[in-house]
Amino acid sequence: MTTTTVQKQGSPPLPASGIVLLIVALASIGVAWSLQLSQGMQVTGLSQQVVWGLYIAGFFTAAGAGAGLVTLTALGEFTPSIPTTQRRSMLLLALACFVAAGVLIAMDLGHPLNTWRIATAGRFSSIMTWDFWALAASGLLTLVYLIAAWNHAASTETTRLLAVLASLTALALVAAESWMLSVLVARPFWGGGLTLINFLAAGAVAALAVGVLAWKNLSPRFGQWLALAIGVSLVLVLAEVLTLLVGTDPRSSAEMTALLAGNVSPLFWAHVVVGLVLPLALLVLGKGAGRLPAVAVLALLGVVVHKLWMLVVGQTVPWLALPEGNYWPTWSEYLGVLGAVALVAGIHIAARQVTHLREE
Repeated sequence: MTTTTVQKQGSPPLPASGIVLLIVALASIGVAWSLQLSQGMQVTGLSQQVVWGLYIAGFFTAAGAGAGLVTLTALGEFTPSIPTTQRRSMLLLALACFVAAGVLIAMDLGHPLNTWRIATAGRFSSIMTWDFWALAASGLLTLVYLIAAWNHAASTETTRLLAVLASLTALALVAAESWMLSVLVARPFWGGGLTLINFLAAGAVAALAVGVLAWKNLSPRFGQWLALAIGVSLVLVLAEVLTLLVGTDPRSSAEMTALLAGNVSPLFWAHVVVGLVLPLALLVLGKGAGRLPAVAVLALLGVVVHKLWMLVVGQTVPWLALPEGNYWPTWSEYLGVLGAVALVAGIHIAARQVTHLREE
């Protein structure tokens, strides 16, 4: 007679990839921020004229991705398209995006005390203050929604109410970002009527691209939605550029020259070709298992570049008799954004493992 001994397996440790990513995130952000604190903001490509660059582009992308993920999760509460466990994972990833967005905006402000000043000054006439608190509220409501989703005692009505509140707050965050740009009358390029719609479309692209990379089981469905979002974004970009091209305002003409054939043109054409046209071509003509992840990476990169050229071209043409503003990110800015990306991935992998153990 043979006796088989069955031993209960212990809880698996956190995956090494998550730990490595968190270490990379802390190291990259730490080095970039230390350089800024010790040498000043001159280590970045920013200047007195171009004050918003790669950090803000990354902030817009991370916040938009988080808002899109919360909205997709909330829609899943009312349709059977996304299972419950998947919705929890999406909320965790949205929280990670909001954390990365907070880190990037703090780095852009320079000294950490500047973040504290915005939080405590109570200057609600400033749109930047509203944007700060919209980000904080989005993160907090997403966390409360996630806790309710984990709590089996929570009623469906409660979960759905929190889903609606969290998604509306997240969408308000995206609206506050576009509002922050569009009300700056000194920057006419940002004042177009498509600014808010562009932000919403870019948020959808970022959220769906992150979803394709995070969950293989949802990749086909998210891939279809991603193709639609990229197509809408391409139409919006072309419509905005064509509208400004036919305008007669000299300042807008100067901005279009900088965008299409000047110092901002490499960013613009990189977005159109690499971030929009190429992903659409891969979706239509490409084959193979690696097609959707490649499309998602290109689309996500395209959103960052989109935000970057939009910010830069709005600051390029000065009102005073000054030369055109020039900006290109420095290696310390690339390092900071790399750290933010690693932070999102590391938090998501580690948190997913922790929640898996909790559910067991």
